[in-house]
Amino acid sequence: MKIILCISKIVSLFICISSLSVAQEFQIYGETNFEASGNHEAHKKFIEGLLQLHNFEYDDARNSFLLAQDIDPDFVMAYWGEALTFEHPLWSRHNLQASRNALAKIAQSKEERINKAITEREKHYIESIEILFGEGSQEEREINYSLKLKEIYEQYPDDLDAAAFYALSLITISHEGRDFSLYMRAGAITEDILLINPRHPGALHYAIHSYDDPIHAPLGLRAAKTYVEVAPSAVHALHMGSHIYFALGMWELGTERNTRSFEEAIARRASPDDPYGNQAYHALTWLIYSLNQEGKHDQAAEKLSIIEKQMKLHNRVMDRQNFIAGRSSYLIDTQDWLGHFAKIEVNYEGLSPYFVSTDQYIQGVIALKNKDLESALVALQNINGSEPIQTKSRSAMAPRLMHLSLEAQIELIKGNEKIAIDLMQQAVEMELSVSPEYGPPVPVQPTAELLGNIYLILDKKALAKESYEESLKNTFGRLISENGLKKSIE
Repeated sequence: MKIILCISKIVSLFICISSLSVAQEFQIYGETNFEASGNHEAHKKFIEGLLQLHNFEYDDARNSFLLAQDIDPDFVMAYWGEALTFEHPLWSRHNLQASRNALAKIAQSKEERINKAITEREKHYIESIEILFGEGSQEEREINYSLKLKEIYEQYPDDLDAAAFYALSLITISHEGRDFSLYMRAGAITEDILLINPRHPGALHYAIHSYDDPIHAPLGLRAAKTYVEVAPSAVHALHMGSHIYFALGMWELGTERNTRSFEEAIARRASPDDPYGNQAYHALTWLIYSLNQEGKHDQAAEKLSIIEKQMKLHNRVMDRQNFIAGRSSYLIDTQDWLGHFAKIEVNYEGLSPYFVSTDQYIQGVIALKNKDLESALVALQNINGSEPIQTKSRSAMAPRLMHLSLEAQIELIKGNEKIAIDLMQQAVEMELSVSPEYGPPVPVQPTAELLGNIYLILDKKALAKESYEESLKNTFGRLISENGLKKSIE
């Protein structure tokens, strides 16, 4: 059975390929053509769920797959889809038991589940998630899953969804930070898909993820511009273009994308009193950053006030960690160290070491601005900077970098200029050892920028210029670094 989901602002003749009533039933999530053995009505819901899955609209996708199961309880691929909605690879969120429970609805054993798949291709798909949700560590399962998807991709070259999922898996298995060889392989696969189906949401989505670093971002501009038009009903799709725009310093476009994403996310709540979810907060914290880069600090403060209100109302881990993320970038970018937001205390219960360290770094800088060296030293001790770094990812390395950065500022205040510079040079070298990433900086202040600030304070303008230029390689268009660079050549 083939159903092609065709959605456009202007109904074209292409819609004649499938029933107009089918196209009108769906929201706008993109287009794909995926053969699966199941009831006609169930297949329509399955296609909707598949498109939502490619857009990382996991809750909506799950509902669509469940509806497909209700219509046709023997539709094996609907259970495959449901299992994948609990796996959020690029967000490092996994619910292994929920995925296994979804599979168990097909049958109790692996062999029975595979045998219930109708076609050889469907059997391969079930085998793939038996690997992903089977035995072994998360990393081992992800690597073996990727190998299985490669097999499906090569055996069924016309299956664009197999290609898309394989591309996503290549990004996922880059466990030690951004491995450009894996990311570029993923990007190449998405380009091939888009030659055949330029409105495939998975190809557009994963193309952006493949290219969203300062070096490769120009390659993602087409996908960034197109994706929002192809899948405007997906909250995450509304946000995704900003991955490319941030990497290129295109702040106004980044602000526009995240404004739309945030507004759509909060509009979808069942009640206006419901707390914000991850999608809303993700867009909101990015908004704070881009508005500050535009110099619109008052508007950024308004967005941070929204998070503050949510935190006071609900006080969930999610509320508190997003307040820390928003506040830290706001205070660094505005230098409003003695204002309202600097005085707000945050409960650390349940927060990860990364967020605790980020806030303690900010508390340390606030203390220094208040000439409270003792409190700054306490904050330094509270930064989780001495723990072994498990992976070469920025989030894993950030506490160490923030510890060095705060220690350097403390030494500078104490008059130990050489020690301060040595500490910051060590931090810069360490940060340069990991690949650049997308979005607001991790750690919250680029170490090369901070070294530039220290050189400016010490009137070493030539060295400051070098540091700001280094900072701008990975944070293109960042306002503090740009202003620092101007001062260094005055």
